[in-house]
Amino acid sequence: MMSEVKFNAYSKAIMEFEDEIKRIKKEIADDSKRLITLSDSYLSELRATAEKSLGDVQKLLNDEKKRQLDEIRNKYISEREKQLEEIRKEAEKNIDKVVNEVIRQLLGVFK
Repeated sequence: MMSEVKFNAYSKAIMEFEDEIKRIKKEIADDSKRLITLSDSYLSELRATAEKSLGDVQKLLNDEKKRQLDEIRNKYISEREKQLEEIRKEAEKNIDKVVNEVIRQLLGVFK
């Protein structure tokens, strides 16, 4: 009878061991599913962060490009205005010379 009790005890221990292995396998499968879901969530968050960062960088580049273009445009306008002012001054000098020459010619005629 002793051997039957031992046999039943071994049998029960083996069944409990198998049940424990099944439980552990199920836990591992459940943990794996949770890890996959969590990694998908992190990947989505990382992708969103990367896209936002890329958008921010693109905006900074566009702002810098616009600032540089505005700076070049303003410098060009300033240079053009300086040149126009110089041309205007030269034209005024020439008009003064012409007027003086006309006056001199008129005075020469009336002498």
